[in-house]
Amino acid sequence: MAETQGPKVVGIAIAFAAVTFVVLLLRLFARVYVLKKMGVDDYLIIFACGFSWAFSSVTVVAVQHGLGAHYEDVDKTGMVTYSLNVWLSSMFYLTCLGFVKTSVCWFYTRLGDKYLTRLSFIMFGVITCQALANVLTAAFQCRPIPRAWDTSIEGTCVNINVFYLANAALNIFTDLLTYTLPIRVILKLQMPRKQKIALVFILCLGLFACVSSIVRITFIPEMLTSDDPTWAISGAMYWSAIEINIGILAASIPSFKAIASRFLPRLIGEYSSGKHYIQRSGSGFSKVRGPHSVGMNSLRSKNHTVVGTEINSTLDRTSEERFIVPDGKIYAHTEIQVRQDRI
Repeated sequence: MAETQGPKVVGIAIAFAAVTFVVLLLRLFARVYVLKKMGVDDYLIIFACGFSWAFSSVTVVAVQHGLGAHYEDVDKTGMVTYSLNVWLSSMFYLTCLGFVKTSVCWFYTRLGDKYLTRLSFIMFGVITCQALANVLTAAFQCRPIPRAWDTSIEGTCVNINVFYLANAALNIFTDLLTYTLPIRVILKLQMPRKQKIALVFILCLGLFACVSSIVRITFIPEMLTSDDPTWAISGAMYWSAIEINIGILAASIPSFKAIASRFLPRLIGEYSSGKHYIQRSGSGFSKVRGPHSVGMNSLRSKNHTVVGTEINSTLDRTSEERFIVPDGKIYAHTEIQVRQDRI
């Protein structure tokens, strides 16, 4: 039996496509059923999932026509179909990356920090332009276009080797910028430790997507220069599948907080109450906008006689604690608003 990496490539592509399907279902459940509100980042990630599944589909078809096998063992009559699916996979991969990173940037705008919001919109524009330029270059790399997958057609093509290497390096750079953008804000967030750990975990997943991209780029030089191209491309293909699907997972984890707040409130330090929950500290994944404030007011009766002292302590945007001191006794009165999570 001829040696092939095809089953490995197909297994990874299908497994991660299944994981992404579950992730999207959970995200939509959180947004539609729990929060009853969809955001721009949700629609962007839906498109990302669609292109991720398209990438997995054409990868499976390419395997059926030789991807993963040694070139000498491949049926040469199917090479045009093989090349067409590889060409399509490059565009689906680049488009998916663009949607994932723009979704992450849009999520950052909801953390409530003005500085982070400005940076996120700038990165959103940069990534959009980068993704558009990459997809157009991959799509129109040859003139006429069909020459990209059928070398029997006469025409000219750009130096695709240089494009793939430059594009991979630029993707790693924008990945690092995207996933490290909120570190400054996270360090300053006033929130329960469990929630801060959750945010750090999200960033680590995003950085793992960067690692996947770095591993992927190590396969590209051999893929572009090897005399055994159908075999050499295998590593780049399955690491591409890992990269885009881990990116989708990292972008979707924040939405799972709404599900945890409803069904597992103790997991994130909150208590559930029907469709709402009581926030014990902080404001979820949102930045506390104002500093703590403490004020003292005198409590007077109708005849203006002082009967106690009130100390107001604004702990966050959703609660206020008052210490009332009448006749030498101290009582603590805490007001907590009950609301739904908006993240």
